[in-house]
Amino acid sequence: VYIATDWDHHFPVAKYALEHGKNTAIEVPSAMNLDQCWQLIDLSEKSRKHCMILENCCYDYYELNALNMAQNGVFGEILRAEGAYIHDLDQYWGAYWHNPNDPDSKKLGWRMAYNMKNRGDLYATHGLGPVAQCLDIHRGDRFTTLTAMDTKSVHGKEYVERVTGQPCKEFRSGDQTTTLMRTAEGKVVEIQHNVMNPQPYNRLFKLSGTKGYATKYPEERFALNAAQLKENGVAPQMDNLSAHDFLPAAEAKALTEKYKSPIIKKYGEQGRELGHGGMDFMMDSRLVYCLQNGLPLDMDVYDLAEWCSLAELTSLSLDHNSASVEFPDFTRGHWNQVKGFKHAYNTTNEAAVEAAAKSSTEAQIAAAKKFKLWDLYDAIAKAKDDAAKTEATKAFKAAQSKYAKAIARSI
Repeated sequence: VYIATDWDHHFPVAKYALEHGKNTAIEVPSAMNLDQCWQLIDLSEKSRKHCMILENCCYDYYELNALNMAQNGVFGEILRAEGAYIHDLDQYWGAYWHNPNDPDSKKLGWRMAYNMKNRGDLYATHGLGPVAQCLDIHRGDRFTTLTAMDTKSVHGKEYVERVTGQPCKEFRSGDQTTTLMRTAEGKVVEIQHNVMNPQPYNRLFKLSGTKGYATKYPEERFALNAAQLKENGVAPQMDNLSAHDFLPAAEAKALTEKYKSPIIKKYGEQGRELGHGGMDFMMDSRLVYCLQNGLPLDMDVYDLAEWCSLAELTSLSLDHNSASVEFPDFTRGHWNQVKGFKHAYNTTNEAAVEAAAKSSTEAQIAAAKKFKLWDLYDAIAKAKDDAAKTEATKAFKAAQSKYAKAIARSI
C-alpha cells in the first residue's frame, strides 16, 4: 500500500494496511509523533511486513554518489553532517487541501494550519535521511540527544492574518528551526527547517570527515586531503590543487564517475526525465526491486521512526528552553547489530526476476483493459442513484472475478 496523503492521514492509513497484512510505503513525514512511531514499529514487527518511509532525497544523484564515497572511506571518518529543508512555500500555501471538517485548515490549507498549531522541525526527513545513511545510523551508530532552537514567527503570523482578516494570537512554528544532534559514536548533525522566508531552495547536505568534505549547495563540490587525492587516483591538473579548496570540475567529475552509485547506473538515465529530477523514479524502482527480489528495503520502520521523531522531540526541546532531549532507542538495543548501511542486491538471478515481473505486469495491464476495470470502477462513482450504483458495483465485481482468473492463468 503506497500512501501519499496529507500528513494527518499518513498514520491511520498505514496502521490499517499493516493490520491487514500489507507491506506499506508512506510519504514523508510518515509519523507525526512518538506514539505513531512506536505503533508502526509494533505493527511492522507483529505482521512481519515492511513499513518504508518514502524519503526520495536519499535517491538524489549527488547524495547517492556521496553515500557511495562515504561507504568506501573517501571522506575518512565522518564527524559532522548537515541537512535541511529550506524551501520558501509562500506561493504554494493556498494550493494545499482545505479540509472542510477543520476550521483552520478550511481557511488556511492543511499545511499552514499544521505549522500554526505545532512547534518544532515538522519536516526533517529530507535533510536528515541522506546524512543518517552516511553516518550508518542503526547500522553501527544511533542518535542519542538533541537540542533545538527557533526564531519567533513573523511570516506565518502575517500570512494567517492576511488570509483570515483576524489577529493571529499564537503561531507555534518559528520561521526558522535549527536542531543539533549527537550520536552514540560522538558525531554531530545539524538540521535546519525554514519554509517561511525568501531564500533559495536548499537541503544543505554537508559531510565533514577526517579526510575530506562534500557539500551539495549552492554547488555540488568535494574537497579531499592530499593523501586521499592520490589514493583515489585523482591526478591534479594544476599546481594549487589541495584540500584548502574544492576540487576543480574535471577532478570532481572523475571522482564522481569512479564512485557512481549502482542505483544511478541502473536507473539514473531513465529517471532524469521524471519527477523531482529522477529521485522519485529511483526510489520507487528500488522499492519494487527489493520487494520482487525478497530483499531488505533501503529504509525500514526503524529509520522511519528515528527520522520522524524529530517533530515531537524538537517540540519538547523548544518548549523547555532548548533543553537537551534524549532519543528513544527504536531498535530496542539492536542499533549496533548490523555494521554499516548498504543497499541490498540480487546477485544470482536478477535478470530472471525482472523478466518475470515485466511479464506479470504486462498481463495485468492487458487484463485490466480487456475487462474494462477502470471504466467499470468509474461508473460506480458516476452512478446517479442507489439502484444504478448497485448495478455498477455488481458489474465491477464480476469483471474483477474474470480479471483474477485471467491473471491466475497467466502465472
